[in-house]
Order: sequence, then C-alpha cells, then structure tokens
Amino acid sequence: MRVGVLRGREHTDIGRVACVAEGSLALAISRGGAVKRYPYSDPNEDAVGFAHGPGGVILAVADGHGGHQAAEQAVNEVLALAADWIGAALPGEPWEDAAARFVAHTHDVIRARGVSGGRLEARTTLGFALARPAEGWWAWASAGDSHIFGMATDAAIEFGPNPGKMLFLGSPMREADELGLRVGHEPLTGLRGLALASDGLSERGIGVDDPPRAVGDAFATGAGHPPGVRPLETARALVEIALASHRNHDAGDNIACAIWLRP
Repeated sequence: MRVGVLRGREHTDIGRVACVAEGSLALAISRGGAVKRYPYSDPNEDAVGFAHGPGGVILAVADGHGGHQAAEQAVNEVLALAADWIGAALPGEPWEDAAARFVAHTHDVIRARGVSGGRLEARTTLGFALARPAEGWWAWASAGDSHIFGMATDAAIEFGPNPGKMLFLGSPMREADELGLRVGHEPLTGLRGLALASDGLSERGIGVDDPPRAVGDAFATGAGHPPGVRPLETARALVEIALASHRNHDAGDNIACAIWLRP
C-alpha cells in the first residue's frame, strides 16, 4: 500500500499551495488566499490524504475546527482503514455498514484524545471515497460540509451535499448516530475521476459560488498537461481557483483537495 498525506499544520503561508502526487492520485493544500476573518485556533486546520493498492484507491479530506488535531487524526484513521478496502480481495462487510462503523470509531478516538489531554474543542468534518476500477464502482461517505464530486464527461456532480445541519466528528456532546453521516455506492461508468475538497472551496463570502463548475474548470486545466503530471495539476488548479476567490473577497479559509483520475 502506498500513502500520501498533507497536514495543514505544516503549511501555514497565506497564498502558497503544497502538492503531492503519485500515479493517478494527487493532493493539494493551502492556508488560504487571504487572512481568515473569523476566530480560529490554528492557521491551517485541514488535512488530506490518499492510499492506493492492488485493488483500488481511497481518498480523504477533513476540515478541522478548534485545532488541527481532529482533522489529522480523522485522515490517519481513514488511511489505516484503507488496507482492508484497496487490496486485491474485498472485505465481506457492505460499504455502508463499514463506513458507519468506521466513522463511529473515529468519533470515539477523537473524543477520547481530547479528554485525555488533547484539545477538547478539536473536531472535524470528514469526507472519504473508495474507487475499485476493476469492479467498476466507487463508494463514498461524508459527515459535515466537505465536498465529494464525481467528474463526468462534461460536468462535475456532487454526492452527499451537506443538508445544512453542521455536526462534527469529535464533538463531546454528540453520539456517532447524531453526526448526519451520508453514504453511497455508485458505478464508475461515465466518470473521469473524483475530487474531494474542504469547504474553503465554497464557504459563503469566501469561496466560489459554483463549486461543481470550479471542479470542472480544474479538470479542464489538468487535461491540458501531460498525463504524468495531470493529477497534480488538476489538484493545484482547484486550490488556486479557491485562492483567487479568497483574494477577491479579501477573506480566507483553509482549502485542501484530493484528486483521482481514472486510468
């Protein structure tokens, strides 16, 4: 299994973009394109990661609140889960059951860490997706307002958009079944790739007005580059689109994204 991670605490310069890529996968992260205009604990509280193996790929993005620790922990937990789902053989458990059990476990881990000496107020959104190209399907899970997009031939489609009630993994007074988890299982037919992004892409008065269009524009930018750097340039383009919006609004937010381009 191969893994890539970007941690917001390691990338705190306004306007700069950090990227990592391998094969068909890429990550990008930035503190934002302008100064945050709201209270915060750490300059960059996002985290993002991927893993790939003989059977598939997994991507995760987390948007921390009250500190970077919860988002980083959530992405680490997803990548620990990955080995069961990207191997040559699949687990017998249905994705929906596994995702719910995993989110409950991660919620408990973050809460326990806060109680045992970490930041008690640290909590996070989490979106993650699994693609199994040989079997022709992908699956996703989301809690909070991070985005999951499938890029079709000419338009990006968002899966599991936030219904408006914001709940976070790690919230001390919430149980796992109160987190508003959305899950799905979809065919890969007609999809060019997947994009996950934190809400620095879309935050009202900060991010872009039309996130699916921004994803489509980023995929179009990436397509203009040689195949070997196409995932990286797609991820970089999506974050740069968000940063341009931050500068336009003179208000910033952390932004992280994960990209998978279907081979």
